Parts: sequence; structure tokens; C-alpha cells
Amino acid sequence: MTETHPIALAAGGSGGHMFPAEALAQELKRRGRRVLLVTDARGARYTDSFPADEMFQISAATPSIGGPIAKGFAAVSIAQGLFTALREFRKRKPVAAVGFGGYPSLPAMKAASFMHIPYGVHEQNGVLGRANRLLVKGAAFTAHAFPVLEKLPAGVAAIEVGNPVRDAVAALKNAPLPPAGENDPIGILIFGGSQGATLFSSAPVSAIASLPETLRRRLRVVHQAREADMESVKAAYDAAGVQAEVAPFFTDLPERMAAAHLVISRAGASTVTELSTIGRGSILAPLGIAMDDHQTGNARVLSEASAAILLPESRFNEDALKAALETLIANPGRLEAMAEAARGRVKQGAAAALADQVEALLNARQAA
Repeated sequence: MTETHPIALAAGGSGGHMFPAEALAQELKRRGRRVLLVTDARGARYTDSFPADEMFQISAATPSIGGPIAKGFAAVSIAQGLFTALREFRKRKPVAAVGFGGYPSLPAMKAASFMHIPYGVHEQNGVLGRANRLLVKGAAFTAHAFPVLEKLPAGVAAIEVGNPVRDAVAALKNAPLPPAGENDPIGILIFGGSQGATLFSSAPVSAIASLPETLRRRLRVVHQAREADMESVKAAYDAAGVQAEVAPFFTDLPERMAAAHLVISRAGASTVTELSTIGRGSILAPLGIAMDDHQTGNARVLSEASAAILLPESRFNEDALKAALETLIANPGRLEAMAEAARGRVKQGAAAALADQVEALLNARQAA
């Protein structure tokens, strides 16, 4: 029988938290479940395609950065989020909940705990996030994406399920690499995430412009650049005679990834997972200011399998990128080998595995 009360999914802040929640929502909907999304103002930007039956926003903030005043405001914001979640949960009566990290999940899962609603958490990164660290000891299950999960508290059991991917990504699983013979164009996809994007508007462009003309002529570049940098990026490609499509945002990024031979990007959990699902080689520059340097941990999943070249921000410059690009473009077989090595490095079927965990919570609740 279809459950009439919803399952609450809490995520926010960035696409890295929202996309796995969306993937689980899609799977739960296929199983006839109702979905309640709990997010914040930043997460609401990613809800156009989110298949939620109900949704409400809560306030949230990061209490671990800034001075005493900033921490005080963050505490007030989280408290307000907790009161909102308690009020809305009483009204909507969710039967289970899953938190995907980021500070919007903290008040939502605490509200679930206070109301004796069973909840689980999912960690997308290779390092357990700070919000999730505050939640795992009360969670019915702790699921994670990568083979190694750092900073897991002692005594907490965790299950590796992978990172849930949206249907648009799953449909491109193991997509064949486009032909890369000596007369074929080589596609490069570049995107820098929401933070530190200025670096991605300069170093890769300079590196590509400095390549020998015979290599530049082969390139077909798709570059997601900050709106403020678009004109300068376009001008640099034009001056170098490189065919490039530049835009501030691409709604079809998974399809762009599948059409590329090589991806240059940050090492967010969703990006690493999508590279593994689709199967593409990459040059990864982990975000230097990321909490606990978790993006470096993410990148190692691919770099240690020879599926990616890991360049810390301190080495993400014209010279290093030029050297890497020259080697890869001149040796298309290396691109094929990197793509093959990427495939399956992140465990597949995560959305279904996570939905199974939720179903087990509901079965245990009904049996009690």
C-alpha cells in the first residue's frame, strides 16, 4: 500500500547536496512514496526539477566560520530553522527523514529526532561533513559515497552506497567516448563550481591559448564561466583561434560531459560521481578553502585509479595545465584509458540502495 504520509529529505546550500537528494526523490516517487523537501534559500535555486510533493524552507547558517558575532547569528538562524521544522513536521507528519548534509539538514534532522521520526544521513564527500558529524550518532543509518569516509565518530557504523545520481546522469552511464583519431576534434569541458570560479576563467584559457597551433585547431571547448568573466574568456579564445562555447551556466551539463573527451573542474562529490558514472577523464583542482579539504579526498578516488590528474590550487596554473593538455591531446589513447579507468570507481545504484534503507526504516516502524 502506498504510504500517504511523506518522507522528508533535507538538503540545501549547493547542488552537491541537492542533486543526490533529487536522485533519491526520483527513486522514492517510482516506489509510490510521497516526498517532502526541506531546504534553504540557496537550495531553493535547484528545485525546478525536484520531484517533491511538498516543500518548505528553513533558515540555516554555518556556525563553524567567522567570529563570535557571526557564530551567534548562525546559532539564532539554526534555532529558527529548528522551530520551523518542528512546526511543519507536526503539520505534514513525515514518517521518515533523510539528511544530505549542509546546515539546512541539521535543524531538520534534530526536529525529526525530537519528534521520534526515524532518520538517516547520507554523506556525499570522502570526509564526513560537520553537520553530519552532529547527526550520525542519532541516525538509524549512515550511508556514504566513497570507499573511505574520514572523520566518522568511533562506534558509528556506516554503509557505502555511492552517490545517488539524477536520472539525466544515470541515462548516460558508460557513455562511449567520442572518436579521438588524429583527424577528430577533441572536446574539453571546463567548469569551476560556484566558488573560486575566477581561477577557472584564467588558468585553463591561458594554457589552451599557449598550445601549439596544430593542437589548438583540434579543440572544441565548452566553458562555464562567471558572467563577469565571459567577455574576456570569449576574447581570449577568439584571439587564440580556438572554437569555444562560453556561458555562465549550462542546464545540460551531464550531456556536455558525455560529449567531451576531457573535463577540467573542481572535485565536488557530485562531479566526481558523474565523471565515474559517465566515464570521463579529468583534470581536477580541489577547492582550497573547502572544509577539511574534503575535495582532495574526493579527487583521490579518481586520481589514484589514473582516471584523473589532480592539481592542487597552488599548481593549477598555465604551465602545469599546458603540459597536461599537450600530453593528453597528443595521445588520444590516454584519454580513452582515463575514461575507462573512471567508470565504476564510485559505487553504482546508490539511489536504489538508499531508498532500500528508507524502506527498511518504514518497515521497522510499522512492525513496532
